[in-house]
Amino acid sequence: SNNNNNKALIMDVSVAGKSVVLLLVCACVSASSSSSWASPSSQGWTKVAKANGNDSVGFTVAIKQDNIDWLESFLLRVSDPSDPSYGEYMSMNEIWTKVHGNAECVAAVVSFLESHGVSFSLTQDKSFAVVQTDVDTATAMFGSEFHVYEHSKLNTSIVRTEEDVVPVAIADHIDFILGHNYFPSMPRNTLRKTENLGVDPSSINKAYKLNEYTATNPNTTQAVTGFLKQYFRKEDLATFQKEHNLPIKPIAKIEGVDVDFLPGMEANLDVQYIGATGRNVSTWFISTSSEVNHGQEDFLAWLLNQTNQTDSPWVHSVSYGDVESSIPDNYKQRVEQEFIKFGASGRSILVAAGDSGVSCTDGVFAPDWPTSSKYITSVGGTLADDMTVWSDGGGGFSNTFAQPQYQKDAVSAFLNSGKAPPTNLFNVSGRAYPDVSAFSVDFTIVFSGSNIGVAGTSCAAPTFAGVVSILNDVRFNAGKGPLGFLNPLLYSLKSQGFNDITKGSNPDGACRGFNAITGWDPASGWGSPNFHLLKDLVLNA
Repeated sequence: SNNNNNKALIMDVSVAGKSVVLLLVCACVSASSSSSWASPSSQGWTKVAKANGNDSVGFTVAIKQDNIDWLESFLLRVSDPSDPSYGEYMSMNEIWTKVHGNAECVAAVVSFLESHGVSFSLTQDKSFAVVQTDVDTATAMFGSEFHVYEHSKLNTSIVRTEEDVVPVAIADHIDFILGHNYFPSMPRNTLRKTENLGVDPSSINKAYKLNEYTATNPNTTQAVTGFLKQYFRKEDLATFQKEHNLPIKPIAKIEGVDVDFLPGMEANLDVQYIGATGRNVSTWFISTSSEVNHGQEDFLAWLLNQTNQTDSPWVHSVSYGDVESSIPDNYKQRVEQEFIKFGASGRSILVAAGDSGVSCTDGVFAPDWPTSSKYITSVGGTLADDMTVWSDGGGGFSNTFAQPQYQKDAVSAFLNSGKAPPTNLFNVSGRAYPDVSAFSVDFTIVFSGSNIGVAGTSCAAPTFAGVVSILNDVRFNAGKGPLGFLNPLLYSLKSQGFNDITKGSNPDGACRGFNAITGWDPASGWGSPNFHLLKDLVLNA
C-alpha cells in the first residue's frame, strides 16, 4: 500500500490534450532511511504512453536544513510546562532566520537549476525550491524516461518515471529525490455514512462541559485542511449553525480552492464541527486539493504553505492518514521537521487516529501516519456514551518514531497493567497513540441541505481541535500565549481534565486490539475533554 496524503507540490501538465500531474520532490533526512514508494501496478496505475517533451513539469527540491536539531530541543523546552521557558515561542520569521536551507546546499541546488535554465522560486527559509520546466529538461536533469500513467479508478492521468535517479551535482546537498517515481494510492481514511444522528453540538456541549463558551479574542484562530478535492458548502454551514443555535460565523478565509457546488461530507463535517466546539473562532479552510492536484492529496504542499507564512492559524485539524509503512522513512522524517516548526511557533496540530482499529496486517498491528508523529496530537474515537472506545478507532505504536519522553510513564503503566496484547504484535518502544479522544460516531451534519449521519475519527479531530481553540481563547484573554504543541502538557496532567474512557477495545480482523483502561491507553489516549476543568488547568500552566 502507498500513501495518498503525503506528497509535495503537484503541478499541472498537459499531455495530448489531457490534463495530467507530475510530482517530483526531494526530501531531506538521513541517507540510511528507506526511500522507496510502491510500484505503479500495485497502486492501480497503467503505463499508456511516452510523455511529450514539451509537456509542462513542476517539481520541488527539499534542501538540507541547518539547526533542525536545535529547533527540536527548543520545541521540547517551550512545550514543557515544568520548564522556565514554557510558552516562549519564536515567530515564523525568527524560525526562518535560525532554521533554513544550508547555504552551501542552497548554492549547489540553485547552480544546478540555473545550469538547466529552469525557472524556480525558493521558500522563505530557502529549504525548498519550487521548479517549473518541461519533460525534455527533466529528462536531461534526471536521466530518466517519463511516461503517462492512467488510474483504473481515479479517472486521472499522471506523468512519472519508474527509475529512481539522483543527479550527482546535488546528491550531497539533498537527501534523496522523491516523487518522480511515486504513484499515489487510493485514500485509506474515509468518512462513513450512518443511520443514526445521535451526536450534535448540544450533546457535545453537555458531555464536554463547554457551557456554550464563545470565543471573544480576535487572536483566536483555527483551520481545517481540505485534501482530495474535498470542498464545503457555505449554505450548509449557515444552515447547520442556525439549526443548532450556534453563532452565525462564515469561514473567515479560504486558502486555495473551494467549489461550493461540489461539497464533500468530510469538508462539511470539518467546518461545521470545529466551529461547534470552537464557537465564534475565526476559522480558515485550507484547500490543497485544487483542480491542478487531480484528486490527489498534497500533504507536504499544505505544510509548506503554512510554515512559509506568518499568520497561519494557531490550531489545525487534519483528518487524513495512511499505513505508516507505506511511506518512505525519509519523507516522514522531513515532514516531522516541518511539524516541529508549527510547535516552535506556538501552533497545534490535531490528527485523526484512523478508522481501522489496530489495522491487523499479517497477524501484527500496522500503525497509521501522520497520526504516529511525535509532534502532533493524535485524536482517537469514542461512542456517544463517552465511556466506550469506538471499536474501529485507530491506535497503536509507531514503527518509525521512537517513544518520546513525555509519554514514557503513561505507556509503561499501560504495558504493565496486565491488559496489553502480546508485545510481539507491536513495537513497545515506538511512539504510542492516540493522545486523546472524542466522539466519532452518529454525527449529525448538514449535507446539500439535508441532515445525515457520519462516523469516523474524522469527526473527533475537528471536535477536539475546536476545544483547543477555546482553551487558547481563555489564555489569550488572560494575557498568555497559545498552547502550541500540546502533548507534554496533556501527559503532565495525568488524566486531570479528561473524561476517562474505560470500556471497549479497537480490534481489527484476527487481532484483538488494545483495551481501554483507567488512565492512558492506545485505544482512547487520556480520554475526552472536560473543558470546565481544562480551562483552569491551562491558565495555571
